[in-house]
Amino acid sequence: MRTRPRRVVAVLAAAVITAAIVYGGPITTGPATVQPVVPDAPAQSRHVGGVALGSGEPANPRRRADYAALRAMNASWVRSDIDWRAVEESPGRWDFSRYDPVVADAHAAGLRHLAILHTAPAWANNGAGAYAPPRQLVWLREYCRRAAERYIPRGVRDYEIGNEVNLPHPGRARPTAPAYVRQLLQPCALGVRSAARHLGVQVNVVLGSVVPGGTGPADPVRFLTDVYRAGGGPLFDTVSVHPYTRPLAPAASDHLDGFVERIYEVMRAHGDAGKTIWATEYGYPTAGPHSTSEQRLATYVDTAVDLWYSHPFAGPLFWYSARDTGVDRGDDEQHFGLLRHDGSAKPTYPALAARFTRR
Repeated sequence: MRTRPRRVVAVLAAAVITAAIVYGGPITTGPATVQPVVPDAPAQSRHVGGVALGSGEPANPRRRADYAALRAMNASWVRSDIDWRAVEESPGRWDFSRYDPVVADAHAAGLRHLAILHTAPAWANNGAGAYAPPRQLVWLREYCRRAAERYIPRGVRDYEIGNEVNLPHPGRARPTAPAYVRQLLQPCALGVRSAARHLGVQVNVVLGSVVPGGTGPADPVRFLTDVYRAGGGPLFDTVSVHPYTRPLAPAASDHLDGFVERIYEVMRAHGDAGKTIWATEYGYPTAGPHSTSEQRLATYVDTAVDLWYSHPFAGPLFWYSARDTGVDRGDDEQHFGLLRHDGSAKPTYPALAARFTRR
């Protein structure tokens, strides 16, 4: 998941653009005009999905405008972090005020929130890196318990334990499934479920996303197999993947097809045929060295949606992301948005709106 914070945009311009989106008027995009109101697709071709966001949501000054735009395009979820480093900067000093407005704004827009729980503050792991485990796993469990206890009453019932857990991250140079189960999944899942039991509700614990392309222990199919061998199966309700196909067209890669079928086969072999797989990130940059043009990307939407939802085990697809985080056309990381940096809609926006339906 990309984690660059969003830059400030002009408040007045974004407000006008958002009003156009919400009230059905055309969104001006310079020489072209994108019309977000699209004809209804047949019910059987519409699906429940969401939009994955970066870790900069607490500092995003256009968050309400973005969420209104996502609600207007029939998204049901947003996905973003609740970072341990930000809520317990020193031992025992809990402060969730950074994330309270993010959750509140999603709820106000009628969007469900998939919360990512991960990272560790430097005091907890002697500065070994954001993704290194804490010295005491009970501290991690308490963070996850407190996060769930705070946000379950505010409507957050879906918790993803880690992000791209089969890939290296600072403090986790060689990820393995047994380490993930012992050092993150187990303590965090137990913390979330403890809060849910206390509150008398059901929650959805999502296995931290795996991505194609790893080798050895990081191969996603082997990684998931090793999660089960390490006893992780009972700890999660849902598996998540990031089946990016960029820069290829969706059908030119097997990531939306054969890859997820191999993931599901591992689940089935371990008695989890009744669980679903969520695609918690998928998308393309529209500028940069590995980009796809806005016009071409809009033609990819139907194929990507059809491939993903053709699987009976498929849960929601989360498009990454809401808004471009910058205007540097040499940096593809800044250009994954359904909206441009100024808030105007790319052609992908109405194309995806035509395929999503609200839950």
